[in-house]
Amino acid sequence: MSLEEKRRLILALDNLIRSKIPGKADYLAKRLGVSRSTFFRLIEYMRDELYAPVFFDAHRNRYAYEKEGIIMFRFLPADLINVEQAKRIAGGSRSAASSDKLFSSVSTAETLQT
Repeated sequence: MSLEEKRRLILALDNLIRSKIPGKADYLAKRLGVSRSTFFRLIEYMRDELYAPVFFDAHRNRYAYEKEGIIMFRFLPADLINVEQAKRIAGGSRSAASSDKLFSSVSTAETLQT
């Protein structure tokens, strides 16, 4: 699956979740046009890589987020974000070295602007 296809599917799934569409994995997978296993891989990717707090609410028979937030796929220039805060957020289960490597270009851009 290409990055663009994965992005499209994640945004479509995010839309279904935010729209409070009821249904279990089989139904939502069908709505997305993917297999049940691909659906679960998307959910896993959203949790593990995008830190989306998605869960299945059995009482309401739908997927939901534990708290409000947004999924974004875009470049954010250093002047629009707090780089140190972004490093802490990106840290999650990743090591500090990975975060520093990930944000080194942002820090460099910030240094060049000052």
